[in-house]
Amino acid sequence: MVIFAAIADLFDGMSARLLKVSSPIGKELDSLADMVSFGVVPGMMVFQLINNTYFEWVGLCIPVFAALRLANFNIDTRQKTSFIGVPTPAIALLIASFPLILAHSDMWNGMYLSNITLVCWFFSILSVICSALMVSPIRLLSMKAENLSWGVNKARYILVLFSILAIFVFQFSAVPIIMLLYIVLSLIANPAEADHE
Repeated sequence: MVIFAAIADLFDGMSARLLKVSSPIGKELDSLADMVSFGVVPGMMVFQLINNTYFEWVGLCIPVFAALRLANFNIDTRQKTSFIGVPTPAIALLIASFPLILAHSDMWNGMYLSNITLVCWFFSILSVICSALMVSPIRLLSMKAENLSWGVNKARYILVLFSILAIFVFQFSAVPIIMLLYIVLSLIANPAEADHE
């Protein structure tokens, strides 16, 4: 459902513009839906994955920082062709990949069940890093391209092609790799994006 929500989020604004039905209330409802799909849901996933009284509250950082990220996005006019901070759908997809990785990989599932303390630390640190990335000042690629030219969209095309290949090879385990590539390509593409703007 998180994947479906991310796909819907990618096309909802485009559909509204094509149908000429965009409105201020639509923008606010979009953020509210994003808050639930990409803030509350991944926060609850981390809460369940940690499953430890002393650590699980760290999962609540995700919804709090997602709310900050979405509020900033609504008032920031600089985020038309790129994002400042990692977008909430990307964080939600990253976190949602871990239950799928655990369910489909005997190795990861064995590690999860055999070392609960390490698991608690891993998901707690992941929550803090993801929360920080959402409100960080780094500029990241948006998949909403203004045109299809290779020069302007080189990083986007590389990301899409590598993502498709990685999913075929690594399946659900590809998502953390894709997230890392997304951040690296965004940092490399920053000067070109700035020149284009």
